[in-house]
Amino acid sequence: MPPESDQVARFARFAVRRAGWVVLAWLALTAVMNVAVPQLEEIAGRDSSPMVPTDAPSMRAVELMNEEFGSGDAESFIVVAMERRGGLTKADRRYAEALVTDLAQDRDDVTFVQDVRDPALRRALTSEDGQARYVLVGITGATGAPSSLRQVAAVREIVGARAPEGLTVEVTGPTATVVDLATETEHSVVRITVVTIGLIALILLLIYRSLAIPLLILAVVGLGLALGRAAVAWCGLQDFFAVSTFSGSFLTAIVLGAGTDYAVFLVARYHEQRRLGVDPARAAAVAASRVGGVIAGSAVTVVLATLSMAVADLGFFNTTGPAVAVSIAVNLFVSLTLTPALLALAGRRGWAEPRASKAAGVWQRVADVVAAHPVRMLTASLVPLALLAALFPLTDLSYDVREPLPEDAESNRGYALLARHFPANEVLPDYVLVRADHDLRTSKDLAVLERAAAALAQHDEVAMVRGVTRPLGVPITEASLAHQAGLVGDELGKARGEVAAGADGAAQLADGAGRLDEGAGQLAEGADQAVDGAGRIADSTRRLSTGMTRLLDGADAAISGTGDLREGATGLADGLAAAADQVQLAVDGLALVHDALTTKSLTCGLDPACRQARAGLKRIWEAERDQLLPGLRQAAAGARALATGTGELEGGLRELRAGLAKAREGSTRLAAGQRVFADRLGELSTGADELASGVGRLRGGTEEVATSLPELENGLEAAARHLLETRDAAGDPVSGGFYLPPTALQGRDFAAAMRLYLSPDGRTARLAVLGSTDAFGPAASDRVDELRAIVETSFNDTVLDDAEVLTTGMASTNADLRRYSMSDLEVIAGFALVAVFLVLLLLLRSVVAAFALMATVVLSYAAAIGLSVLVWQYGLGVQLDWTVAAVAFVVLVAVGADYNLLLTKRMHEEAPDGSAAGIARATAATGGVITSAGVIFAVSMMALMAGRVTTIGQVGFTIAVGLLLDTFVVRSLLVPALATVLGRRLWWPQRAGRGHAGDAAGSAP
Repeated sequence: MPPESDQVARFARFAVRRAGWVVLAWLALTAVMNVAVPQLEEIAGRDSSPMVPTDAPSMRAVELMNEEFGSGDAESFIVVAMERRGGLTKADRRYAEALVTDLAQDRDDVTFVQDVRDPALRRALTSEDGQARYVLVGITGATGAPSSLRQVAAVREIVGARAPEGLTVEVTGPTATVVDLATETEHSVVRITVVTIGLIALILLLIYRSLAIPLLILAVVGLGLALGRAAVAWCGLQDFFAVSTFSGSFLTAIVLGAGTDYAVFLVARYHEQRRLGVDPARAAAVAASRVGGVIAGSAVTVVLATLSMAVADLGFFNTTGPAVAVSIAVNLFVSLTLTPALLALAGRRGWAEPRASKAAGVWQRVADVVAAHPVRMLTASLVPLALLAALFPLTDLSYDVREPLPEDAESNRGYALLARHFPANEVLPDYVLVRADHDLRTSKDLAVLERAAAALAQHDEVAMVRGVTRPLGVPITEASLAHQAGLVGDELGKARGEVAAGADGAAQLADGAGRLDEGAGQLAEGADQAVDGAGRIADSTRRLSTGMTRLLDGADAAISGTGDLREGATGLADGLAAAADQVQLAVDGLALVHDALTTKSLTCGLDPACRQARAGLKRIWEAERDQLLPGLRQAAAGARALATGTGELEGGLRELRAGLAKAREGSTRLAAGQRVFADRLGELSTGADELASGVGRLRGGTEEVATSLPELENGLEAAARHLLETRDAAGDPVSGGFYLPPTALQGRDFAAAMRLYLSPDGRTARLAVLGSTDAFGPAASDRVDELRAIVETSFNDTVLDDAEVLTTGMASTNADLRRYSMSDLEVIAGFALVAVFLVLLLLLRSVVAAFALMATVVLSYAAAIGLSVLVWQYGLGVQLDWTVAAVAFVVLVAVGADYNLLLTKRMHEEAPDGSAAGIARATAATGGVITSAGVIFAVSMMALMAGRVTTIGQVGFTIAVGLLLDTFVVRSLLVPALATVLGRRLWWPQRAGRGHAGDAAGSAP
C-alpha cells in the first residue's frame, strides 16, 4: 500500500467497524445543523455585496452623485413606471403623487423619491402623449446585493397596493432586473434539484440495475447536500465569507455531481473487491483505502480551484467560490466515512452485490486499440478538440442582465412600457459628473459646461444631452449667443428706421439747395445781360426808364432771393447738424455692440458666424466714425458760413436798389451814373457767378449727404439682417454659441435646472447622456471612455482644465463589470491552475504527468467553450453570459483533473514502467467508473437548464459538454494515447518500476 494511503486506510477501517454509529452521527449532525442554523437563502438575503466593488469608478461616481444631489444614502435606484392607454386620469395623477408620501414612509428600504408634486418635475416625468409617467426611487441595497431583494419587493408591494384599476404599474431598472434574476434563480433551485436527483437516480438504476445501490448513493449525496448547505449558511452567519443567492444554485448542482462521483468511485472499487471474494466489510475498507486518496485529491482540487474565486473582485465569484469549496470539503468527509459505512451495512444483507456488466469488454477493446495505435489515437483525439478550441477566441460575452430573464419578468415588462412612451434610454442615461474646486455658477464655467455638452451631443451614438445649460436637451434659448445676436439685430433695425427718417430731411435739403442753385444761375445770367445793356444805353435813352424799372424789379427779386438763400442755408445747417447727431448715436450704439461681442462673449471667438458678424460691425462702425460723421460736421459748418455770407449779399443788393432809384431820378447824371452802373453790374456779374458756383457746390454736397444717408440706412439694415441671420444659424446646438449674463442665474427657470444638474455648493455638475444604442449592450460600454475623453478634451485650456470627470450609469457599470470579470478570470485561472498542478504533482510525484494532465484539462475547457459558442452564439443567436467562462473554467479544471487523476493513479499502479499493456489495463479498469461518473456529473450540470434563467443554463451546458468531452475523448483516448507515447518518461523524475499486473487491487489495506 502506498504510504499516503495509510491514514486514509485507518480512517476507512474505523468507519467500517463503527458503521452504525457513523451513520447515526452524520444523521444527527445534519439534523442539528439544519435546525440550529438558518437556511442558506435567509443568510443570503442578509448580504449586501454589490455586483461590482464599491471602489469601482462607476460606484464611486454613484456615491458622489448621491452625496451632492440629495439622494440620501441610496446605493441604487429603481423606477416605478405607470401607463394607461388613452391617457392618465386624475385618479392616476393623485396616485402618483400619493406614492411620494407612501414610499418615503418606508425608511428601512427607501431613501429617496422623486417628488412628482413639483409641476416642472412632473412634466419632465410624464410622456408627451400623456399616457405614461415614471418615478425614480432610491434604495439602500446596492445593485446585485441580496438585501436589494427585500427592498425591491417592499417597493413593489407599496406601489401595487393602491394602484387604480386599469393603470399598469411596473417596477423596473437595472437593480430590479438583478433582483428578478436572483428571484428566478432561487425559484429554479427546487426545480433544478428535483430534475437533477431524478436524472441521477435514473442513470444509477441503469448502471447498477438494482434499487439498493442507487438509494445508498442518493442517501449519501442528499445528506451531504443538506449538511453542506448548513455549513455554508453557518459560515455566512459567522461572516467568514459572504453568501449570495447564486451560491445556492451552483452549490446544489456541483455537490450533487461531485458527491455522486465520489460515491460511484467507492462503489466501483467495492464491487471489484467483492468480485475477488473479499467480504463486505473488508471490501468497503479496501475500497475506501484504495480510492480514498484519489477522492481526497479530487476534492482538494475542487476546493482549491473554487477557493481561487474568493480573491476575485466581483461579488458573484467571491460569494460563490467559497460556498462551493466548503460544501465540497464537507462532502469529502461524508463520502470517505458514510459511504463505506453504508456499503458495509448493506453488504452484510446482500443489498450491494455487483452485477455482470458488458461495459468492461467495451472499454477493454478501446484500451487495446489505443495501445496498438497510440499516435493515431492521439491525433484523432486532438484534432476535434483543437477545432473546437479554435472557436474560443470568437467568444462574445454578454453583460446584459436582462437577457437571462424571460420576457414576462416584471422588470422586462417595465422596460417595454417605458420604450412605448419615452425616448430611448430615458431611465438608463449615462451620467458624466464634473467635480471642480470652485463654484461653477458663473458665466464662464457654464459656457464651458455647455461646450462639453455640445461636444457630447456630436457623438454618433448620443441621442440627447441634458444638463444645467440644456435641461430639456437643447441649450437655454435666452443664454445662447443666437438669442443675443437677435436682440442686437432688433436694436440695429430700430436705428436703421431712425436714420431713414433723417434721410428724408436730407433729401428735402438737397432739393431746396437745387432750387437755390437754379435761382443763383438765373441771377448770374441776368447780371451778364445788364452789363451788355449798359453798353447800349448811349444808343437808346428811351429804353432807359423801362430797363431801369425792370432792373429795379430784378434788384427787389434778388433781395428777396438772397433772403430765401439765407433761410435755406440756415435750415440746411440745422438739418446737417441733426443728421450728424443721429449718426453719432448710431456710431455709439455700434461701438457698444462691438465691445460686447469682443470682450463679454467668451464663445464668440470660437463661433465662425459670430466672428464674421463682429468683423462686419467693426467695418460699419469705423466707416461712420472716421468718414461720414466728420463730413456731416464739416458740411454743417459750411452751411452756417453760407448763411452769414448771404446776409452780406442782401445788404449789397439793397444798396444797389437805392442807387438804381437815384439813377432813375437824375437823368443829368446819366453818363456818370452809367459808368458807375456798368462797373457795379460787372461786380454783380462776378459775384453772381461765384454765388452760382458756391450754391452748385452746396447742392452737390447736400445731394451727397442725401445719397450717403440711404447708404447708411442700407448698411444698418444689412447689419441687422446679418445679425438676425446669425441668430438663426447659431440657434443650431451644434454651433455652441452660449452666454448667460450673471443676472440670469437668479431666474426661476434656471434655478429649477440647477437643482437637477448642479450640486447645492455649485462645485459638482452632472450631464445626463441618452445614448441611441442599447444601454446594456457592448456599444454603450465602449462609449463610456469616449464620453469621458470628450468632456476632458473640451475642458482643455479652460477654467475647468483641472476638474475631475467621472461616469456612471448602466453602461459604466457594465464597463466596470467587463474589466473586473476579465481581470478576475485571469486571477482565478492562474490561481486554479497552480493549485491543481501542485495537487497533481504531490499525488503523482511526476512533473511530466502533472503538466500533461493540466494541458489536457485546459484543452478540454477551451473545446467546451468553443462548442458552447457554436451552439449558443452561432446556433441560437444568444451571447454567452460573462459568468460562464470563469465558472466553467473552475469546475472543468477541477473535475477534469479528478478524472485524470483517478486514471493516472491507476496507470501508476498498473504501469509504473510506462508499459503499453499496463496503461491499457488501467484504461479498461477505470473506463466504466469514470464514464459513469462523468455522465452523472454532466447530467447534474445539464439539469441547470431546467431553470428559467438562461445564465445558469449556459453554465450548466458548458460544464456538461466539457465533462462529456473529458470523459469520452480526453480520458478515454487522449490521455491513454499520450501516456503510451511517453512511456516511462511520463513518470519523470521517478524511477521506473514494475507493474502490479492488477494484483494491487486485491491487496489488503
